[in-house]
Amino acid sequence: MRSKIRQAACCLGLLITTSTAVHAHGNDAPTPIGAMDCGHPPENALRSLPAPIDQWAIIDCSALGTKLIAAPGWQWRFPNSWFDRPDAPAWAPDASVDAPGAKYFVEFDAHVLEGAAAAEQHARLAAAVPAYRDAVQAVPARIHRLDIENNLGHEMVIWFPAASPSDLWAILCTPECRADYAFIIHKPGP
Repeated sequence: MRSKIRQAACCLGLLITTSTAVHAHGNDAPTPIGAMDCGHPPENALRSLPAPIDQWAIIDCSALGTKLIAAPGWQWRFPNSWFDRPDAPAWAPDASVDAPGAKYFVEFDAHVLEGAAAAEQHARLAAAVPAYRDAVQAVPARIHRLDIENNLGHEMVIWFPAASPSDLWAILCTPECRADYAFIIHKPGP
């Protein structure tokens, strides 16, 4: 019995030894297959946002791909959390979630709605996102729309209803607008 245990331990040690990769430096790690190389992104990966969205959002890169995060000086947060930091990843469209490989932005198209068009969109967003409906009583003077396409050809829309120049919401539609994809954008005053 003991010889079988020693033999199993020996084989296990051999298996671990032969399957472990050896690197020249301790912090060298292989890049996962399909991961985004942020130092050398694909040529068609977008690196900037259209105005005015570039005021409150920037593009960030990770092994999974690119995503929108809060611009310096701005705070993004979910309605019921001060700790979780929202983002808007290129892999958010429903069709992209399970697709292999890195996802990144290849097209942005920005529009602004005002007047009756803003009021109609506000009503649609309020119906889809109860937290938005409860927080934003008045129809925003303007609602920014960002149409996004990722490298897989999948699309999503982010709506940015603006209560003021320093208080907005972001509501992602991937394609449906969902409460779990809605968050607050705020720029603290001096």
